[in-house]
Amino acid sequence: MKRIFILLIFGLIGSPFVKAQELNCSVEIMSQQVQGVNPAIFESLEQMIFEFMNNRKWTKDQFTIEERIRCSIVINIDPSASASSNRYTGTLQIISGRPIFNTDYYSPVLNIQDKNFQFEYVPNTQYVFNPDNFQHNLLHVLAFYAYLIIGYDYDTYSLRGGTPYYQQAQRIVQAASTSNAEGWKAFEGDKNRYWLAEDIMHRTFEPMRDCLYEYHRLGMDLMSEKMPKGRTACMRALVKMDKVHKVKPLAYSTQAFFLAKSDEIVNIFSQADPPERNQLFEVISKVDPGNLGKYEKMQKGK
Repeated sequence: MKRIFILLIFGLIGSPFVKAQELNCSVEIMSQQVQGVNPAIFESLEQMIFEFMNNRKWTKDQFTIEERIRCSIVINIDPSASASSNRYTGTLQIISGRPIFNTDYYSPVLNIQDKNFQFEYVPNTQYVFNPDNFQHNLLHVLAFYAYLIIGYDYDTYSLRGGTPYYQQAQRIVQAASTSNAEGWKAFEGDKNRYWLAEDIMHRTFEPMRDCLYEYHRLGMDLMSEKMPKGRTACMRALVKMDKVHKVKPLAYSTQAFFLAKSDEIVNIFSQADPPERNQLFEVISKVDPGNLGKYEKMQKGK
């Protein structure tokens, strides 16, 4: 089912039908600690990334302005950056969310912190992106996360609906893995772009993808009208994460899921009845031990 059809159901689309690109992406370059580099370089970089993410057509589906996926990119440039080499390192944070039916609330979907980000940038250069021909790590990283954002978004609206976009992310990984750029290869570590793309398409993570759909579409979207029923659906969805944990505990994709969701989960279930809180706590404290303190407070209620 196409995302546009679902949003028509939500009543988010008005008339006339105005076509737009898929992403509504804000971009921020944090370079205050960098010395000896003209700030105009980072302003130019910020504008280039903004245009690349927002002006490119990423899918074959038609979006309206209201349908665009709200997301953000924050890049922290390493203070040791030097304009003489045109090479920069830093960290990259990707955040996305999706609207909840009949509310003005956006539920967080992705929150990824990429600590393996290196790129070259020369202002006023025409950069051309080809997914199968690795030339610019900057563009391949951005395109990878664009497809990941879209894939996760589609998964929240239809059961495993993000598959075509995860496949595009894998295509980018394959091309980039032949380069010397870091973050694209399995042997470099268990927390990089390779594993984000590999895991989400592996059978082991099908319960997580089912959770994305059931949590948002069958749970969160129901809460404005039927709070207890919607919350129960969210709880049943989250319990599925235990299946992933049993096969691949503390996987990067699982950690990214809960980095985005932990605060929301606590807010939702602090108001639940004790039996429901206890049932969720039994699972979630095991699959997401990094946020155990939050969940212990949740279990006590408010």
